[in-house]
Amino acid sequence: MSDVDITFRNENNGKEVEVTVSDDMTADAILRNLVEAGVIPNVPGTTLVFRNMQLRPNQTLAQAGVVSGDTIGIFLNTRGGRQPLNSGNRIVVGYCS
Repeated sequence: MSDVDITFRNENNGKEVEVTVSDDMTADAILRNLVEAGVIPNVPGTTLVFRNMQLRPNQTLAQAGVVSGDTIGIFLNTRGGRQPLNSGNRIVVGYCS
């Protein structure tokens, strides 16, 4: 387990936020933490994409080959509009247990 500094980019509007997470966090855990931190809205069907591959819900960042400095796309399942990704200060989200 190690910390990785990742840039998450909202592919709906291009906004980015830097986040420090543990590489043993799953895609589902990351999405939950981003919602709880107010970074993204709670939108069913939101997915994370790394290197043009959708991360599976139980796939960890380490399993996906994510390292510090990488960018992961967030695709919000929106209808009729765009959902903003908060910008601003760097945040640290919780760890997977």
